Amino acid sequence: MRLKRPITTTRIALLLLLASLIVGLELYYPALRAPFVFDDFVSPYSHALGQHERFIAWLSGVRPVLMLTYWLDDRLFGESPLGYHILNLLIHVFNTALVFLVLNRLIEFAGRWKPRTRMAASLVGAALFLVHPLETESVSYVAGRSESLAALFMLLAYAVFLYRPQESISWARSLVVLALFGLAAGSKENAVSLAGVLVLTDAFWPQPFSTRGLRNNWRLYAAMVPGATAAVWEVFRILSTSTSAGFAVRTATWYQYAFTEARAIFVYFRMALVPYGQSIDHDYPVSHTVLDHGALYYLIALGLLLAACIVWRKRYPLACFGLLLALVLLAPTSSVVPIADPLVERRMYLPLMGLILIGCEAASRIRVTPLTAYTAAGALVIVYAVLCYQRNELWSQPSQLWATAALESTGKSRPYANLVNQLVVEHRCAAGIPYLRRAEQVLPNNYDVEIGWSRIYECMGQAADALPHLERAVELRPDTHTYQLLGLLYGEMGKRAEAGEALQKAVTLDPRSVLAHNALALWYAWTHNLDAAMKEYQTSLAINPKNRTAREGIEGLRRAQSFSYK
Repeated sequence: MRLKRPITTTRIALLLLLASLIVGLELYYPALRAPFVFDDFVSPYSHALGQHERFIAWLSGVRPVLMLTYWLDDRLFGESPLGYHILNLLIHVFNTALVFLVLNRLIEFAGRWKPRTRMAASLVGAALFLVHPLETESVSYVAGRSESLAALFMLLAYAVFLYRPQESISWARSLVVLALFGLAAGSKENAVSLAGVLVLTDAFWPQPFSTRGLRNNWRLYAAMVPGATAAVWEVFRILSTSTSAGFAVRTATWYQYAFTEARAIFVYFRMALVPYGQSIDHDYPVSHTVLDHGALYYLIALGLLLAACIVWRKRYPLACFGLLLALVLLAPTSSVVPIADPLVERRMYLPLMGLILIGCEAASRIRVTPLTAYTAAGALVIVYAVLCYQRNELWSQPSQLWATAALESTGKSRPYANLVNQLVVEHRCAAGIPYLRRAEQVLPNNYDVEIGWSRIYECMGQAADALPHLERAVELRPDTHTYQLLGLLYGEMGKRAEAGEALQKAVTLDPRSVLAHNALALWYAWTHNLDAAMKEYQTSLAINPKNRTAREGIEGLRRAQSFSYK
C-alpha cells in the first residue's frame, strides 16, 4: 500500500516555520540578552578552550555533534552569548515545524479525523509546543541545547520514517533514519529512546499491539541492531563510571530512583498542563522506600494508566499512544538509571508532544461548535505564550532566576551557591546576605552556605569577616578546593606563610588538581621563587595540556626571567 504525501502539508509546514520564527523572536527576546548561567560556566564555550585550540579538542567527549555547534558559535560569536541563544531559538523553531508534521501524520493514522480538522489540531499542537513555558529551559538556557538539538535529529528521523511513500520502509530510507539517529545520539545520550519510539509506532499503527508494522519494516530494525548494540555498550560504560548519572550515583539506588521518578513523572505532566512552580534547580526529595512521599500511590497510578492504555487502545488510540510515547521518551532519564537531579524541566522538551496527542484526543471527544473550540484553543495558546514570555524575562535576570530557586529550596544548597556566584559577578554582593541568613536556618552547618558567606564578605572587601566562614568550610570539607580558597584568601590578607601552607595542603590532597597547582605557582611567584612557580605551572600543564592559565603563567615567568637577566 502506497501512502500519499499531501503537498499542502509541506506548504503549511513552511508557513508555520516562518510564523514560528516571528512569534519565537517575540517570546524569547528577553532571553536572547541573557548571559551564560549554571552549567554554561563549566562548558568550553564559556571560559573557552580558546580560538587557537585544535578542532578535535572541542569534539572529544560523548556529545560531539552538540560540541560541533558550540564550536561554530565560538568561531562566529566568540564569548558573546547572543549567538548561542539565537541558534537555540532557531533549533526550537525548526522543531516546531517538525512537530506539526509528526502530529499531522499520527492523527491521520488514528482515522475519524477530517483533513481540515486534522490540520487545525496539528497547527494548535505545534503552537503549544512553540509557546509552552516548560520548553524554555531547553531554549533560553545555552546548555539546554543538548535537549533541543537531539530532539531536532530525532524529529527529522521520525518524520522520514512516518512519511515514507510505501508501507514497508526501503533500505535507503532506513539508512537515512539511522544516520539521523546517530546525529541525535551524538547530541545527547537520551536520544536512544528513538528506537523505542519507532518500535512503539510500528506496534501501535495501523492495528494496536500487532506485529504487522514491525514485520513490514524489518530492514530498518535489522540495520539498527549493530548500532544499537554499540550504543547500549557505550551508554553502560559511561553509566558505570559517571558520578552524575548512572549506577555510581550516591544519592539513590536504582529502585529508589524508580520510586522517585514515579512521582516526578506526574509533576512533569502537571507542569505541562498547569505550568507553575518552575525552577532552574528543583529541590526534589528522593523516595528511599516505596512509602516515602507516597511513591507507592504514584506507582499504582502509573500502573493504572498503563492498564487503561491497553484496555482502551482502540477506543482512544491517540491518547493511549500519546501517553506511551511520552513515557518512552522519558524512559532514559526517568526510570531506573539514577541521575543526580531527579527532576529537570528540559527532560519534558520532546515528551510534551505525547501529551499534546492526549489533548487532541480529549478535544475530539468534546461536543462544541468549531468557533468555541478554536476560541478555547487560541486562549490556551495565548495564556502559555504570556507565561513563556514571563519565564524568559526571568532567564534574562540570572540573579533573580537563582533567587527564585533558592527561596523554594529547603534541602538543597546549590541554588544558594549559584545565587552567590551570580551576585558576585554582578557586583551586588550585599544582596546575597538575606538569602544566606535564610539558608543558615534551613541548612545549618552547610558547606556551601559557609563558602557563600566567605565569597560575599570577600566581594565586599571584608576579608577578615570572610576568614572564619572559610575556616569552618575547611572543617566541614577538608578537600583540595577548600584549602585552595583558604590559601588565596590568606594571600589576599597578606599572610604569606599561612597562604603557602594552605596551598601546599591543597596540592598534597590532590596532586592531579590543575587549579591547586596554578594557585601554588601564583604563590611562589608572589614570594619571588620563580623556579618553583615555573615547576608548578609545568606540572599543571602536564596534567592538562589545554590549561590556558598555566601556559600564560609560563610565558609570563619567562618574560620576567628574561627581564631579570638583562
